[in-house]
Amino acid sequence: MDNKTLTALNGVRVGHSTHLDKLTGCTVVLFDKPYQVAYKAYGGAVGAYGTEANKADKTNYGEDGIFIAGGSNTGLMSANEIMECLRHDQKGSRSGKDKQIFNPSVTGAIVYDQGMQVAPYDPAYGREAYENANSEPIASGNVGAGTGTSVGKFRWVESGTKTGAMKAGVGSARIDLGNGIIVVALSVVNALGNIIAPNGEIIAGNRGENTKFKPYEDLIDFVTQDRNNTTISVVGINVDLGSKLHLEKVAHLASHGQVRAINPVHTSSDGDTVFVFSTGELKNPFNDMLQYFQETDDSLYTQVDIIGHAAARAVQESIYDAVRSAETVEFEGAYKGIIPSAKDYQ
Repeated sequence: MDNKTLTALNGVRVGHSTHLDKLTGCTVVLFDKPYQVAYKAYGGAVGAYGTEANKADKTNYGEDGIFIAGGSNTGLMSANEIMECLRHDQKGSRSGKDKQIFNPSVTGAIVYDQGMQVAPYDPAYGREAYENANSEPIASGNVGAGTGTSVGKFRWVESGTKTGAMKAGVGSARIDLGNGIIVVALSVVNALGNIIAPNGEIIAGNRGENTKFKPYEDLIDFVTQDRNNTTISVVGINVDLGSKLHLEKVAHLASHGQVRAINPVHTSSDGDTVFVFSTGELKNPFNDMLQYFQETDDSLYTQVDIIGHAAARAVQESIYDAVRSAETVEFEGAYKGIIPSAKDYQ
């Protein structure tokens, strides 16, 4: 079976820490060597770690990994556990007399999951995810940082006392562009909005008492207790685009996948974020297909556009995979006592 997940890229391992009883967890993407990473955030409630250095105007030293954690801001404490693991494995830049002082670098972001209503987030989940990391295809659904995530929370039911959310989770998708070029996305989906199919139908979202779904466009009054919601996407490519500036452009275009799949998206209650990394293996792989551009200054920009729009498609499909792979969970504060999956909700 073809690997349609981030681990299809060379030098990439991914691990999940999954705690179904606490409806939370952590997902870690690890690199065998430091890779260039770019970052863009469009939601109004972003919670992130170490992202300032990933902006296009900052010097690039590479990252050893990316993490996504539940637990809202407390999930950021996972970074310490992950960095301790990296130091133990002698990852990161070296210093000291014998070059035995290791200084790893990680970046990441968090989601405000349903586990915030169940138990305190344990930073040790970051270590557990690290120790579970491997190069096998990544599991989707109720795993890792997607264990307690949900979608469709802009209008609670029963006079605002019960969430009408549906279950989401972790999802992956891969786009092959030919000439060995691959674009892969992983998304942890915890959106305020509904998940919208390409034909405009709602796949999963805000349940209603008298209708199957509540569309955001019909919202008259805002009755909800969900103020923190986030979709985090990590995109990996194997093309060297030359600079972090070009990777950041890919991250910007990749966010269009979130726009296509979620409505509403990038609200003041969402922390929607995109990370993009490159393994840098392929140099100028488009030249045979872009003859007109190969000797002009436009060549690299065209490559960025093609990869960026493929990234948008991969992100969109990874979001669909996240909700289609999710499983129903029981939840006391939910309408009818459950947060149903798309496949169980009729």
